[in-house]
Amino acid sequence: MINLDNFRLYLMREERSENTISCYLRDVKGFFAWYDKEPAQITEFDLIAYKRYLLAKEKTVITSNRKLASVNAFCRYLYDARLLPEAYAAKLTKNRDKCNYKGLSEQDLTALHETILQKGNPMHICIIELLFGTGVRVSELTGLTLNDIVISDTDSHIRVIGKGMVNRTLPLNGIAKQALEQYLALRPESSTQRLLLGQRGALGRGAVEIILCNYGKALGIKVTPHMLRHSLAYKLIKTGTPMTTIQQILGHESILTTILYTQTTEQDKADALRGLAW
Repeated sequence: MINLDNFRLYLMREERSENTISCYLRDVKGFFAWYDKEPAQITEFDLIAYKRYLLAKEKTVITSNRKLASVNAFCRYLYDARLLPEAYAAKLTKNRDKCNYKGLSEQDLTALHETILQKGNPMHICIIELLFGTGVRVSELTGLTLNDIVISDTDSHIRVIGKGMVNRTLPLNGIAKQALEQYLALRPESSTQRLLLGQRGALGRGAVEIILCNYGKALGIKVTPHMLRHSLAYKLIKTGTPMTTIQQILGHESILTTILYTQTTEQDKADALRGLAW
């Protein structure tokens, strides 16, 4: 039986919880029930072989990944103790059954919108309408200046500078246009041309994130600007908007990135298969 006392001390020095330490020790013992050599003889190929063994043996990817992560931690310990030439580690397996949708549910999105409309000030309302109504990144939102805004009866849009300093124009729907107009009517006079102003000057991305986070806390949900961007992409794909159009709205250089933003939910997959017939 392998002695793991020094590994336990190593984990304690890393301030791991007792529960985590117990789990790591149990998993490493399981590895050595499979591996019949000395710790100093472990190679990267051994870890790959063990990964294949776990994937064939365990019922879930989560369990397999947990056990593999424990062995990876043990190899880091062996490397730090100069018992291995490298900190060998096997890549964990992606759980393809996991829902990749990173936006808000329709119910949470509606609740957030209603709460901000009822309790928020004009700037907060403007923030959510622009984030969800145009899909801008939070950095693009906080970078907007008065010169980037065009409002008229025939054409209302904003101009943003995206990643790679690429400009794009985003039309404003009626709701976003109204929210922007109402905020501009109350926006305090300032020497800065930046659109969003707080008590201490132009708002940064951190301030916008805090505003949304606080509304989310009141509702018991997590809310970030990026989640609103994902929510818009999902809503557009559900309403049949072409992928290339969504790509242009979000400002993605590659359409492969856009596809990641339009992942469907588990409910979508269930609904799609439920109505299937021969």
